[in-house]
Amino acid sequence: MKYQFNKKLIIKQLQKNLLTNLIYSKNMKKTLFIFIGLLVATATFAQKNTKIEIPFTMDRNLVIIKAEIGKVAHNFVFDTGTEGIMLLDSLANQYKVSGLDSMKTPQGQFAGTLEKVLLPKISFAGLALKKKEATKMPKQMLLTNKAIGIIGMQTFVGYMITLDYKNSKIILEKGSLLQQPNTIPINIDHILEAKVKLNDKEVLAHFDCGGAGYISVPKGWDNIYKLKTEPVRFAKGRTPMGDFDIFKTELDGNIEIGSYKIADPKIHLITGDFFFSINFGYEFFKSHLITIDTQNKLIQIKS
Repeated sequence: MKYQFNKKLIIKQLQKNLLTNLIYSKNMKKTLFIFIGLLVATATFAQKNTKIEIPFTMDRNLVIIKAEIGKVAHNFVFDTGTEGIMLLDSLANQYKVSGLDSMKTPQGQFAGTLEKVLLPKISFAGLALKKKEATKMPKQMLLTNKAIGIIGMQTFVGYMITLDYKNSKIILEKGSLLQQPNTIPINIDHILEAKVKLNDKEVLAHFDCGGAGYISVPKGWDNIYKLKTEPVRFAKGRTPMGDFDIFKTELDGNIEIGSYKIADPKIHLITGDFFFSINFGYEFFKSHLITIDTQNKLIQIKS
C-alpha cells in the first residue's frame, strides 16, 4: 500500500505538468495524445496489481503455502478451520510475547490459553503484512512435519480469497462478492461457517479445507437425513474430545448452499456428541471453486 500512495503523488504531478504543457505547447494534439496514453497506462498498471496469487502444494488433505518471516521462507498450512496465525513455539519463542489467546472447542467452550507473539512482518508472494500476532502452538497440534505453523482466515481479512485447486493457487483480491442466489452469509470469527439446508431443514455447516473427506454429517441427525444405502463403518478417528467412528453411505435427498444444490451425495456419518454440524472437507473444496469475501462475510460456491 505504501507504493500506491507514492504512485498517486507521482501521477498527479505528471498530470499537472502535462496540463501545463497543454496550455503552452504549440503542438497540443501531440501533448493530448501523450496525456491520454499516460492515463490508459496508469489504469492498466493498477488493474494488473489488484490480484495476488499464492502458489500451494498438497500434503495429503492439507494446503501448504510459503510465507517469509525475517527474510526466511517457511512452509505453513492454510486452513479455513483456523482463525489467525499459529506458529510452532520453537520459532515463536524468538519474538516478544504480546498477550494470551483463548482456545475454544468447535462448540465455543473454553479449552485453555496459549501465548501470542508479535511478528514484525510476514510476507506471502509479495504481500507484506506488518505487526501480525501469532499464537504459539506445540508441535503435537500440527498435523504435518512439512510446516511450521498454520495460516487462518483472519490473516487475509479485507481480501476476497479464492481457493483454486485446479491451478494450485490461492487468489487474493480486493473487492466484493455480489449479492446473488449462489452467495450466502458466513461467520469467520473462529471457523468458516454458514447455515445450509439438509433435506429442507436449516443446519449449521463448517467449511474446513483441511478436513478429511467430502461431506460429513453427524450420525445422530437421523431425524433429519434419509439414506439410500446402509451405512458401512470403514474407519475410526480421534480428536482431543474423544474417539469416533466413520461410516460411508449415500444421502437420499439434497444439501443446499444458497441456490447451489447437491442431490443424493455420498457422505460420511460421524459418531460422537462433539460433532454438531455438517462438515465440508478437502474433497469438497477440491471439486469446487470457492470464493470467500472476508470483508462482507459472504461465500460463493461454483462447481
